[in-house]
Amino acid sequence: MRDKIKSKVFFEKSLSFTTECINDFEKIMPTVIEKQGENSEGAINGYNALVIYYIKRVNLLYSLGRSIQEIKEIYNKLLNYYAKVWKMDYGYIELVRIISLGILLNIDNLNSDFKILENKIKKTGLNDYLLNFLLKSVDTEWELSTETFAYKGIYDDIKAIIENPNGKSKDLLKEYLNDKWYEIHNETAWYDSHNSKQNTYYGYWAYEVGAICKILQLDDEELKEQRYYPYDLVHFNE
Repeated sequence: MRDKIKSKVFFEKSLSFTTECINDFEKIMPTVIEKQGENSEGAINGYNALVIYYIKRVNLLYSLGRSIQEIKEIYNKLLNYYAKVWKMDYGYIELVRIISLGILLNIDNLNSDFKILENKIKKTGLNDYLLNFLLKSVDTEWELSTETFAYKGIYDDIKAIIENPNGKSKDLLKEYLNDKWYEIHNETAWYDSHNSKQNTYYGYWAYEVGAICKILQLDDEELKEQRYYPYDLVHFNE
């Protein structure tokens, strides 16, 4: 178990339900596509539902303490569906987290679904400091560049961590995780979900922080037990 907020029974029950939902959708999707077409409203709705369930499944597996290799296999399916449906009006935070997960799982720029997502981001003109930093770590030929964030007030503090001139990135990152990270996400659907009676909680994990740590190769031993820090993902090598 990596998560300490809920019990193993809680997560396993939620994982079982999530897996059933995925199986149900994946069973009917070929029929929907055959009758309505892959770009139909029905197909897009199905893909969107699968993205939601696969995001939850990845988080549940990590919270439960499952192997990173198993999580990577599920992530590849998530990325496939996400690349099919992503548009500019989809959540910025979700995009950052999915790309960060890819970095933590050692995705490379030859991955066809990653390339599809990259090309969509370019076409929409989404030029964002953090996204560029993350994408550049995977694709050295990523050409978009800016010193600003497309959405202000969310990840602004991360710039100081990335560019800290005094070598105190690790201290800033630790402070950010302990004092700011959770509250920054107070408008997301998963915020405070551990208190929900609907059992929607699947774990709070700062994937983007882990990706930054991995890219900058920071000494993160002090963060190993930090409740939001995905230490095992940061140290996954394949």
